Amino acid sequence: MAPSGSVLEAWGCPAPRLSLRAVPLGDVTNGAHNAAAQGILYVQGGGGARCDTMTKHNPRFGPPQSWYFRDVGDSFAEFKAGGIAVVCGVNPRNPENVLGYRPCVGMVGGAIYFRGHVHGYSQKDVKCVELTPQDWQWLTENMKQYLEAIDRTDYYNELTKSPSDWKKIIAYTPAEKAERKQSSRITTSKFKTEVWEKETGTGGIFAEYLTHDRTILPYITTGDNRRNKPLWNNCKYTPPCAYNCPTLIPTHKRARLIREGRMREALELVLQYSPLPATVCGQICPNLCMQSCTRGTIDKPLNVQELGRLSLNIKAPKHARPTGHTIAVIGGGPAGLSAAWQLSLKGHAVDLYEAEDKLGGKIELCIPRGRLPHKILLKELSRFRAAGVKVHLGDKINQKKFKEIYNDHEAVIVACGAHKPRTLEFPGSEHVVQAIEFLKGINLGKLPALKDKKVIIIGAGNVGMDVASQAFQCGARSVTAVDIQKPAAFGKELEMAKSRGTETVYPKFVDRYDKKAKKIYFKDSTFMDADLVIAAVGEVPVVDFLPPPIHAENGWIAVNKLGQTSDVKVFAIGDATKPGLVTHAIGQGRITADVIHSQLMHYDYMPEVKQVIPYEKVKGVYYERCQIDRFSPKKEAEKCLSCGTCRDCRICENVCYWGAITRIKKKGEDPPYEYVVDDEKCIGCGFCAGTCPCGVWEMVENI
Repeated sequence: MAPSGSVLEAWGCPAPRLSLRAVPLGDVTNGAHNAAAQGILYVQGGGGARCDTMTKHNPRFGPPQSWYFRDVGDSFAEFKAGGIAVVCGVNPRNPENVLGYRPCVGMVGGAIYFRGHVHGYSQKDVKCVELTPQDWQWLTENMKQYLEAIDRTDYYNELTKSPSDWKKIIAYTPAEKAERKQSSRITTSKFKTEVWEKETGTGGIFAEYLTHDRTILPYITTGDNRRNKPLWNNCKYTPPCAYNCPTLIPTHKRARLIREGRMREALELVLQYSPLPATVCGQICPNLCMQSCTRGTIDKPLNVQELGRLSLNIKAPKHARPTGHTIAVIGGGPAGLSAAWQLSLKGHAVDLYEAEDKLGGKIELCIPRGRLPHKILLKELSRFRAAGVKVHLGDKINQKKFKEIYNDHEAVIVACGAHKPRTLEFPGSEHVVQAIEFLKGINLGKLPALKDKKVIIIGAGNVGMDVASQAFQCGARSVTAVDIQKPAAFGKELEMAKSRGTETVYPKFVDRYDKKAKKIYFKDSTFMDADLVIAAVGEVPVVDFLPPPIHAENGWIAVNKLGQTSDVKVFAIGDATKPGLVTHAIGQGRITADVIHSQLMHYDYMPEVKQVIPYEKVKGVYYERCQIDRFSPKKEAEKCLSCGTCRDCRICENVCYWGAITRIKKKGEDPPYEYVVDDEKCIGCGFCAGTCPCGVWEMVENI
């Protein structure tokens, strides 16, 4: 055995101090590398049964590695929890299955790279995926060291000929397993009709004996004899506004606090969910909460946009006591700001690394100032800085820097955004300007000379509309956005662009662009005059600084519902994982911060999941249409229907003929009251549920 350290450097992991490298010159027997937590095993031949079972990863060292030249035996990687295995598949004993019979049963972590045919692996535990560029880089670089160690360097070209010769097996995350299990469940009623009665006949095995009526009770009963009983399910359901807000801001609670005269608490409440309420809710968000607001079925939804702007001058909340834990956030856009804000408020030490010389990401660099006044963003960013996050500006991350960050922090959040433009290839495409560069240039004060110019935009989404508005702002005579399908733009971006004269044309497939002739040609034999052509077809993240074990799919970092990557210490959020709204990024940052906080503080994270209240449960008939000329927080709060949350109106108490409902006080609780039912008086008539304006009362089967 010989000490090794450099073999893991290319993987972006710390050198395994005091770790060993074993090089058996031949086959290894059953159980090789079992329960390994560090070190490297280079096998010149193949492996026996149950190799690599129960391997794990000691975080003080690089992950354990095992390399097999030929193939491995049955039950390979059973209960594998960490580490990397490489099976080269050279002259295997079983060419049809290089991983043996029933591999990967119970595997929960780590990765397996293999070359050759496999079948019968545990598909309920693992999935087989293609190699990413980072995977291929790691494999080819480390393959050379392995082949040198086993004296087989003449196979290097064969084994590194093409990444398509290799595949990678990784474990499903717990969230993915739960989702797969959930999708396979059926309801009890469906089981009865499709499974049980299919075998036993309609009515089941006792059907022929059930000749009597189901009940012999009188029409009016109380207590245990009631067929149904009422329940005061206060806050059981989530209102449509909070449910449809990706940041989960509880607008109904804010409205209640305002109605109770607790204005400061109402405005501070929002800062527990977002560091940028005036910027996002108040300016650039399409306000999905307003689109789903139940009040909109009566007249107009609550003006959440104005409510968000009210929090502009509220100071940052107080921090929790320092925990001594350290977290790194890579990216100072909305997702990174949200995660860093939440973690800092919880008392953790947070380092935020931003490649540009200012915070904000795309909301600073790309969103037109006409949609987002710069003074509002700067005001909220100054409040963010007061939260105690240590900000590193102008710090571009490469693999070496990422490794340092990884080693110096207990968790790493990648929130690098998507700043690499997608490109279209056609003759003349090299003369096309990318939308993200166009928008960044304008916000940085580099205004293009577009006076009396004709501008063509390829792509009619919201980014294309922002480009159109900015082009008109710079003096363009006309702006036309073309797309291959119906334009995806909506909301304020579309309204602003159209109000300035933007035209949209579809379907149009670009054939070529002649910059000299100032014309763009399409595949339907038409053309348009074009002094400038701008492509707005989307962006992808730049993730070349990440080590190969952090899995990416189609350029996006792969994560579970909690933001966790294939490396349990690394999380990813925002546009680095998939395109979305700014409010999606902020919501992901908050959820991931909660996950990390729970792990560091050693308790299970249980996200609050509530069913959205059906619109029909809320009784809009109690509310008159109102006309509010000027915005007033108090009047706006009174408009709120308080979906699923008791307004203490006492209608239920007054409507109960038998006096079965009583309001009782509860000191020190929120709310400070509760409505209870006297079962010996209640007849289960359902009047309380039928008249409750907020949908709080429900009738349930009395079992």
